[in-house]
Amino acid sequence: MTGYVVLLGLSLLVIFSYLFDILSRKLRIPSVILLIGTGIGLHYLFNYLGVEIPNIRLTVSVLGLIGLLLIVLEAALDLKITRKKLPLIAKAFFTALIILLVTSFAIAGMIWFLGLTRDFYTAYLNAVPLSVVSSAIVIPSVMNLDEEKKEFLIYESTFSDILGILLFDIVLMIPEAGGHVVSKVGLGLLFTVLISFVVGYILIFFFEHITTKVKFFLFLSILTTLFVLGKMFHLSSLILILIFGLMLENYDIFFPGFFKKFFWQEKIEEVREQFKIITFETAFLIRTFFFVVFGMTIHVEALLNEEVIVLGSLILLLTFAVRYINLKMFYRSASVFPEVFMAPRGLITVLLFFKIPRIYRIEGFQEVISFVVLGSALLMMIGLWVSGRKTTEEEFEWMENMDHGTFNDEGFSGTFWDAIENEKN
Repeated sequence: MTGYVVLLGLSLLVIFSYLFDILSRKLRIPSVILLIGTGIGLHYLFNYLGVEIPNIRLTVSVLGLIGLLLIVLEAALDLKITRKKLPLIAKAFFTALIILLVTSFAIAGMIWFLGLTRDFYTAYLNAVPLSVVSSAIVIPSVMNLDEEKKEFLIYESTFSDILGILLFDIVLMIPEAGGHVVSKVGLGLLFTVLISFVVGYILIFFFEHITTKVKFFLFLSILTTLFVLGKMFHLSSLILILIFGLMLENYDIFFPGFFKKFFWQEKIEEVREQFKIITFETAFLIRTFFFVVFGMTIHVEALLNEEVIVLGSLILLLTFAVRYINLKMFYRSASVFPEVFMAPRGLITVLLFFKIPRIYRIEGFQEVISFVVLGSALLMMIGLWVSGRKTTEEEFEWMENMDHGTFNDEGFSGTFWDAIENEKN
């Protein structure tokens, strides 16, 4: 009977998540808030009923790795590179990079100045996750903006995802590089890029010649294997996933001239479309279960702690101040509202925090992460409400097709944060 109850609960969560997506577009409420709210409600319901939540640490750890892999792959599959859009793409890339770097150093400086740690490396490692914008929350929420700003924010948030993850991986490699940080990290990245292009061509050639209908999860297993092997050899293996996704989405750029003799455009397009559909669907499921479980482990009392409120509010203030200045510089318009609030923190922020080795964790910082995730989502919701314009049917349909979720994973063991402690052990 227990198995049927669990299956029923999981199915209902997925159904409610689809309904939340529809409601979020109609009511201008980010679906992440609805999912977290559901989790918080379930937390208090289970406490009231005396239901014990099982320990699923291993599941959480595995989902976390798959979540990061899918985030980068999905983001790469969203980046269509054309000559016409190159100026916009370049502008969005450098904007995302500048915001990421300035925000991360500003937050790290504040952490260090407040005395939460006297090691600036520790402060910076904890600040990077808080500096990454969640593209999966931004993309379905920008349809009310004009075309130029909408496209800019889509590219900018996507680049923020990718650059934030890569920056975190690079910073994490610094202690292992010793006194030769630039040379070791630089050579490692160069070697990874070269290997990634070779592997990308081999994988695409291999999969366009597969006749079986079962392709995606075989492909995902191979990518996961390469991802783990790269980590074992201290390489930034997410670059491999990024380059593979870019090659698949922009095959006309990466397969010119003589490559066309060995690669079939029709087959590549078929593989790409299958990858997009299944990647987005898988991401939707990860998002659903992650944020519900995340909500189940949030203790509202901890979020109302005075220190958490002050520190979380200061982080949000720095985040949106940097964003405001950046948008003013690039748009040079009288108003950058509500675009300035389109900087929610989501799954990547939480997942990257999980990856921080225990020796570099700042005590009690997990509550601050939760506060910032919720606070940034609420601020975006307020911005969407105040902006006022209703979504047209065409825009709603576009969002229906574009919404690829907010990758999520995580399980639970006492607290959400304890559930993944074994990931790095």
